[in-house]
Amino acid sequence: MSRVRLLSNTEPEIHGLSNTLVVILHGIGKNMGDWCEAIREGLPDADLLVPQYQSNIFSNVDPRRIADQLAQYIQEADNNRFKRLHAPYENIILIGYSSGGLIIRKTYLIAMGYGDDEKLIYNSQPLPWTSRVERIILMAAINRGISDEKPEHASWLLHILQRIGWITFPLFGVGKFLSNQRQGTPFVANLRVQWIRLSQAPEIQLPSTIQLLGDLDDVVAEEDNIDVLTDANFRYIKLRDTGHASICNFKEPNVGSHRKEKFLQALTTPTELLKGDRISNVNEISQVKNHVVFIMHGIRDMGLWSIRISETLEEVAQQLGQSVESIKAGYGYFPMLRFLLLGARQKNVRWFMDRYTEAIARYPNAKVSFIGHSNGTYLLAGALKRYHACKIHHVAFAGSVVPKNYPWDILVRQGRVKAIRNDIASADWVVGIFPGFFELLKLSDIGTAGHNGFQDDAPKDNSFDRYFKGGHEAAIQPQNHVSLARFILTGEKVVPEQGLLVPEQNEAIVFWAKQCWAVWLSIAVILCVLGYLLTWLLSVLGVSLVIAWLIYVCFILILLYTL
Repeated sequence: MSRVRLLSNTEPEIHGLSNTLVVILHGIGKNMGDWCEAIREGLPDADLLVPQYQSNIFSNVDPRRIADQLAQYIQEADNNRFKRLHAPYENIILIGYSSGGLIIRKTYLIAMGYGDDEKLIYNSQPLPWTSRVERIILMAAINRGISDEKPEHASWLLHILQRIGWITFPLFGVGKFLSNQRQGTPFVANLRVQWIRLSQAPEIQLPSTIQLLGDLDDVVAEEDNIDVLTDANFRYIKLRDTGHASICNFKEPNVGSHRKEKFLQALTTPTELLKGDRISNVNEISQVKNHVVFIMHGIRDMGLWSIRISETLEEVAQQLGQSVESIKAGYGYFPMLRFLLLGARQKNVRWFMDRYTEAIARYPNAKVSFIGHSNGTYLLAGALKRYHACKIHHVAFAGSVVPKNYPWDILVRQGRVKAIRNDIASADWVVGIFPGFFELLKLSDIGTAGHNGFQDDAPKDNSFDRYFKGGHEAAIQPQNHVSLARFILTGEKVVPEQGLLVPEQNEAIVFWAKQCWAVWLSIAVILCVLGYLLTWLLSVLGVSLVIAWLIYVCFILILLYTL
């Protein structure tokens, strides 16, 4: 168990010879009193474990560590029951509200030995209590994570406060508990991917999972449940006139009794007799595809080429007798300034992992591959680095801004990547000079693989020993689309159309890429000289020097943000 104890009240409330243990985990600052009373009414002989943890909006507690510790405390309770009565619990019911719903699911995954993102696990064998979990009840669980977009029933004031919090909390070093539960974060995405894979494993049957959600929930959307919906034992129960907070209130006039009734049904009704409501996107999960291919564009690019290559993928797939689903980038135009900021790049990585999870939920039997250009290559590299549950079949990079020492060989040995192809241009000064400077000084996680290639052997096996003629966009020309499509769908190394490859890189680009520091220094000097001239001119016109420099700096930032 982790050294720092994160949970309190970890001893269950014992009721004689009970053979059932009910575990309730709260969310942000919510009292589970009404639920405990309902459980005592519906299961009067059940032992009750209601652990507490620091869950206010400023909390920095790690939800993964909470889940790890809770798995151990449940095992301790099971062991103590055996010591008292010479038999473990026969039935275990897990209940989680809001954030607690995510953590309770992660607790079960960790206890089952599925913890790709969790280094705190002491062994990968399932803990004994997991085989006796009868059901998992989720009360308004944020199964997809906290959205950056405004939920349908949320107030604008709450949404604005949330956006302010995402910006200010890191500045003060607080709020990590909530930040870890945003859509696409490693905690959320890894959990969802692991859950989907566990639900699809033929040798494993998940316990029945039941999500109760209010029709007025201002945090969770109905369609956010697609990952748990992949399991045949999932039930969805809609509560009328109920929001995210009010779902905890069983005493509210008129509607409180309705919530209590639905909760008791989820708690006590045999799961085979429990009727659920329909989720609108249920039909999407049954779609059959052989291949899902992400096509991600780069900076200063609206990704029009991705439309053409997706059409080529469809044509080649038809020729091969396959069905393919192409998912094109939806993070919009990405200017230079945002590309240079780590936080902005990581936001797009979270966006990608959220879409990746949705894709494998809808097409659980499909192979997932990736075509990326420029910043699009960073999305996958960042995801594979931070998300251990992320696995990709075939990878094709063009104009890559990933560091040349990226560990592809390790990923291939781990089975997380099947094959990687890296197309290099003959005159890609964009990659050679700009990311090259950051790679030279080890200032960031971007680099020059689109100019220098990768050092590992895995990319070399499927890449060409020649260069695509042209600059940063040379390898995404239509003449290369069939070759890329064949590699993605079959793994074949097909030489593109004649004249597209050249034996050498442009000597001038190679030289200046090696002197990228000098290029950056020259740019800095030019900007300073221009700034001096502009501020001098403004000061002649009566503008103070400080204001003049502020105007100039703002102008440069706006220019970088729009270019």
